[in-house]
Amino acid sequence: MRLALEEQPFETSSGKKYVIHNYGHGGGGITLSWGCASIVTEMVEKLLVRLRQSRATPSIAVLGTGVIGLTVATELRRKWPTLPLSLYAKDLDVRSTTSFMAGGQFEPSGVFQEYRGKEKKRALALYLRRSRDRIVELQNSGQRTLFGVAERKNYTLDHAIKAFDEFTPQDVVPLHRKGALPFEKLNMIGREYSTWLMNPAILLPKLAADLVQTSVQFKQRLFESKQDVMSLPENILINCTGYGAKKLFGDEKLVAQRGHLVILRKTQPKQFYFFSGGCANRAISYVFCRQDDIVVGGTVQSGREAVTPDDEDALIFQRLLANGRELFDGHPAACRT
Repeated sequence: MRLALEEQPFETSSGKKYVIHNYGHGGGGITLSWGCASIVTEMVEKLLVRLRQSRATPSIAVLGTGVIGLTVATELRRKWPTLPLSLYAKDLDVRSTTSFMAGGQFEPSGVFQEYRGKEKKRALALYLRRSRDRIVELQNSGQRTLFGVAERKNYTLDHAIKAFDEFTPQDVVPLHRKGALPFEKLNMIGREYSTWLMNPAILLPKLAADLVQTSVQFKQRLFESKQDVMSLPENILINCTGYGAKKLFGDEKLVAQRGHLVILRKTQPKQFYFFSGGCANRAISYVFCRQDDIVVGGTVQSGREAVTPDDEDALIFQRLLANGRELFDGHPAACRT
């Protein structure tokens, strides 16, 4: 993950350009989005002072319309209602983003592994607390359903979830409770965590619509190089391009991560729970009951960039569903890897 302001501006033919990076949140983008957006807002505030001291007129370009770009733009517009602000992406339909396909649980899943060590864990705790604060604000605003925000109980078998147990402060997600799982056939001892759902299928379109209403410009553009980015007219450039930052800014540490999800239509409206860390051999990662559907996932394939499903993917989808049936029939040890 990279969340940083490049202190030295880039000199271009149209003047100095300042770059802020906010990308690489793989596995935790939904969770960290609001917290990181608040940090970006503080960075922008410093740059505004610097630009105005040099008599330059500030303007901002946010690159990317996934959850990271949209939450950054939302927080900037909340703080500066009239500041010139544009969002750039190769496809302006938020439904085409990786974020839109995410499950939406609040948990620093996967990404927590980048925060080992005292200082890094302290930084992660800050991002999580700030995300929590914004989620609670939305939850208490009377508009939580419009943003796809809901409280959820997350159940697991009786084993540790490091992302919660070791890397999430207990004032954000309280210590789990242990007891009988509330499922008819899966009647064994497990754990219960209290967290949130932020359903990207609801959240992203809502954020985009609100930004349009506040005169944020959405501009379609395909960036092929850093030079393309530097040719933008804005003087504050916020890089929320995710894996695209590898090509645009030469970040060779970025590794593609690809996963599998199955989305089922919800037939029982009172299903409001999460289940993660499901099978005894971790062959199924989670079952998320959202507002109108159920997401069964998920896998992580590192280093594979292909997005078009093939025959191997079809077998993985079938295995995820079969493992889900085994799990809730009370046979977690029967799940296949």
